[in-house]
Amino acid sequence: MLITIQVFQLIAFAFLMSVGQLLLKKTAIAISDINNNSIQELGLYKSISLIMQIPWLYLAFCVYLLAIPLWLYILQKVALSIAYPFSALAMIMVPIMASQIFAEKLVFSYWIGAFLIIIGIIIIAK
Repeated sequence: MLITIQVFQLIAFAFLMSVGQLLLKKTAIAISDINNNSIQELGLYKSISLIMQIPWLYLAFCVYLLAIPLWLYILQKVALSIAYPFSALAMIMVPIMASQIFAEKLVFSYWIGAFLIIIGIIIIAK
């Protein structure tokens, strides 16, 4: 059984992964905005060069670099078979945050799925 601090650490890891995904979405939006999608016409080298100029990408890398040591610490204390299902919390967090940041719509089936994920995590954590 997990102790409270481990649960908070696992939630923090899922949160960091979620923030990283949102930053990658911001990167994707910035890529789309570059010269009205002319990035496909530029060729691989120039496309990569343009992408590497997008600050959201570097923020995403930094968030993931923070998440890695936390995950390694968690894995020292918690079995992978218990810890890994908590990463599914990101599947709940990302759409909720995306609905707030990017005005994406959440449908009823999302809430059913989120509920089932939470129930599954609770069962595994016990």
